[in-house]
Amino acid sequence: MPTPASGGRSVLIGDANAPGPIAWATYAGHRYARELDGKDIGDALPFRREVTELAVD
Repeated sequence: MPTPASGGRSVLIGDANAPGPIAWATYAGHRYARELDGKDIGDALPFRREVTELAVD
């Protein structure tokens, strides 16, 4: 594992960053691999998503 002293950097992704469902960890790994050599987009999502709410009757 690279260390700051050796000039490398460590990145926490998936469950190493925060526990969650396996789908989230898998997505984090795929996203990191796709964006490894690209510019950092931070928390911006590269896709649109629908946010739903429960109706109160």
